[in-house]
This record gives sequence, C-alpha cells and structure tokens, in this order.
Amino acid sequence: MLKAILTLPILSLLISFNTITEIELVTTESSEFNIEDFGWLVGTWTGDGFGGQSEETWSTPVDGTMMGMYRHYKDGKIVFYEFLLLDETGLRLKHFNPDITSWEEKDDFVSFEMVNHTKDKIELKGLVFERKSDTEMEIRLRLRNNDGEVRTEVFSMRRE
Repeated sequence: MLKAILTLPILSLLISFNTITEIELVTTESSEFNIEDFGWLVGTWTGDGFGGQSEETWSTPVDGTMMGMYRHYKDGKIVFYEFLLLDETGLRLKHFNPDITSWEEKDDFVSFEMVNHTKDKIELKGLVFERKSDTEMEIRLRLRNNDGEVRTEVFSMRRE
C-alpha cells in the first residue's frame, strides 16, 4: 500500500512534465522559419561600430533568402566590405578588403547558425539582429580575441 501511495505523486509529476513538453513543442512548431517575416530588414541601415561607421543594405526576400551588403569605414576610408546571405539555416558571409580581395579562401565563408527567431529578432550563434522600432535596429556580434576573451560589439543602426 505504501508503494502505491509513493507511485501516485511520481506518476502525476511525469504526466505534468509530458504535458508541458507537448505544449512547448506546439509553440516551437508554430514559429516555422519564413524569410518574409524579416522583411523589416529591407533597406539601408547606418550606424556605428568598430570605432567607425557602418552601412548595411538588405534586399527583399526571394526564394527563401535575403541578400545583404555591409561596408565599414573610418575617417572617410573603407576598411572592409561583407556580402551576406540569410536563410533558414542562418547567415553566411564573406569579407573583402577595400580592393575586393577576399579574407576567406575562395570556397570558404563565415557562418552563423540560426538559433531562434521572432518577428523582431533573429538570433544566430554569435550574432543577433533585433528590431527596436521601424527605424532602429541593434546588431550584437560576439567576438573572441587572440587571448580567448569574448566581447560583444554593439551596432546601433538607423534606417536611412
């Protein structure tokens, strides 16, 4: 009889846990990736970052992807460019020097894996795009220096 009394609370906990898990799964499934949800990125954004000025331009979604271009300049001189591709897997980009020579090898690129997304935020592994308003966006980039220290560079961007 004691065995039956102890089993009942444990069974109740298991049933509760399974119910919560099912609710979480339903919530997760309802937020499937749709590139159209990120149409708010479209256009040109300018702001600061890396001790200079940043400009990022995103095109309209086509075939499940969005294309972006970025340039960083300081004291009126181009420091580097980026070509960006956003899709359901995340963001891939290539860096270029001012003379358009690539930082990465021909077939290589930097990749930020998709972690989560909402209507106002794209969370990638090491990178976040967050819409603050129709004209403001914050980009947070996690960087690791040669000593292994991690810091976050924040770009406060405004729509042009």
